[in-house]
Amino acid sequence: MLNSLLFRRATLLVWICSVAATIYLSLLPGLELPVKFWSADKLLHFLGYAWLGGLPLLAFAGGDTARNVAYCMIPLGGLLEWGQSFVPGRTASMMDAVANAVGVFIGIWIVETLLARCRGCEGLGD
Repeated sequence: MLNSLLFRRATLLVWICSVAATIYLSLLPGLELPVKFWSADKLLHFLGYAWLGGLPLLAFAGGDTARNVAYCMIPLGGLLEWGQSFVPGRTASMMDAVANAVGVFIGIWIVETLLARCRGCEGLGD
């Protein structure tokens, strides 16, 4: 299932839509978060970029290509943080950029770990 063309294309579509949504939401002026606790934005950055970092490993057939595409999310996160400095009501934050990068690395690690464990799972690694 994980190697089927339909699964990979569907995952690629989800990833592209996720990247587009991240860009859009990152550049909205004065976005209010739905949760209120200390550093909630760092957690949301981490989770969002873990998602963006992990999906390419499922969408692209080659390991190096998938990892390189996932690593491209790190400069994207940095550029979006920089871009926020030009948006009214938003500020750039180095800690947000760090949360983005850590999220990408953890997302890659989680998906690679799950894929390694599922290689022997019946129906998944076929």
